[in-house]
Amino acid sequence: MLREEQLHELKAAVGAASLILDTRREAYAADELKVPHLPDAVVEPTGTEQIQALLRWANKHRVPVTPRGAGTGLSGGALAVRGGVVLSMARFNRILDIDPVNRWAVVQPGVINHQLQEAAAVHGLFYPPDPASWESCSLGGNVAEDAGGPRCVKYGVTRSYVMQLEAVLPSGERITCGTRTRKGVAGYSLRDLLIGSEGTLAVITSMVLRLVPRPARTITLLALLPNSRAACSLTAAVNRAGLTPSALEFMDEAAVDLVRGDMPVDLPRDCRCLLLLEADGHPVEAEQCAEALGALCLEAGALDVWLAEGGEKAARLWEVRRRLSRTTRDRFAQKLSEDIAVPLDRLEECLEECRCLGRAEGLEVLAYGHLGDGNLHVNVLSAEAGPEALARMWGVVEEIFRVALRLGGTITAEHGVGCWKQPYIGLELPPHSEALQMNIKRLFDPNNILNPAKIFSWPPIEEFDR
Repeated sequence: MLREEQLHELKAAVGAASLILDTRREAYAADELKVPHLPDAVVEPTGTEQIQALLRWANKHRVPVTPRGAGTGLSGGALAVRGGVVLSMARFNRILDIDPVNRWAVVQPGVINHQLQEAAAVHGLFYPPDPASWESCSLGGNVAEDAGGPRCVKYGVTRSYVMQLEAVLPSGERITCGTRTRKGVAGYSLRDLLIGSEGTLAVITSMVLRLVPRPARTITLLALLPNSRAACSLTAAVNRAGLTPSALEFMDEAAVDLVRGDMPVDLPRDCRCLLLLEADGHPVEAEQCAEALGALCLEAGALDVWLAEGGEKAARLWEVRRRLSRTTRDRFAQKLSEDIAVPLDRLEECLEECRCLGRAEGLEVLAYGHLGDGNLHVNVLSAEAGPEALARMWGVVEEIFRVALRLGGTITAEHGVGCWKQPYIGLELPPHSEALQMNIKRLFDPNNILNPAKIFSWPPIEEFDR
């Protein structure tokens, strides 16, 4: 708990209107992990000067500060696991500029992803990164986690669209990194270091994001497949054919069983796996790509391919896919969701090994995700509540991580490490790499006040500089 004199000094630094000390703190205690960590205080600033004052105060008193966007994360990156202050960026929520000539948007970190999508569309422009939570996640959180999404198979992840960042260092100093030009190689790329740093190195206060021309036409296809083996074969065939769909989304047998009743169309009984594909671009280009994708689906053993060009049906198909994470949470007593990725030619092997691990422990393993870039959301599910089942689930999760790494993949493709995967970071990073990255953190944040206990295994603040 913060002492009375510390709170008095904090109130003077940030202003009483931006300081939350009452029960409203509970709204900032959890993210999508649903594992609460109540902060001692919440600061919700409206200006950069307040952030600078907060961080100077935190350095003086060695108090943890946890930056928070919209709280949609799945790795615990926005949780105040060591108490202290949650720094909410909710009121940094303005789109400052959209420039159709330079094709950029200047935004504050609290802007919601879909708000930028809509604002860019007015100018005939397009911001491609689209996490499943795009209607509620903030752009600052997207940058901090280097968020992905279905369209990454064609357009790339958030990192590809960040041109310039303004941020406040833990010392309270303001910096600008990156450029507004399309080329720029002066010095080390601090911009790229901050992207995906999960709020451990600096607090981002504004961003210049690259926009691209809006596709003139988008065509959605739903491929009905007999099994996930056919889905993996189709992914390989798409790449061999030189096609680039704007999305190639996958739902395995267990996922299809779960959502069959929610689909806007009736699925035949022998349909056990689904692929949601999208082609976009110039109208002729999109149509040609969609026709080629449909033909490949049938060649790979699809039972049928259904077409939905825009409209309510396509929107409903995407809604079912995007809600899968919450659907699994609603239908099972306990859920652990991991976002591994493996090379495309190891997808089928990875899926089968993960299922075997679940069966051995009497647990359901359900997979969906971005098959086009090898990113699988593997869910370990239990109908039973309680610590005994949870312990078995965590055992399966660790083995799933080992499978992904053995197949040449990673333990996290887009969710980040946070505190959720922190105990397993050593499985992927060798000791020398981990030590180098921890030294970068020490250079940025000598007192370890900014989002401590995330990514790496940090000692308590009072022991950090020993």
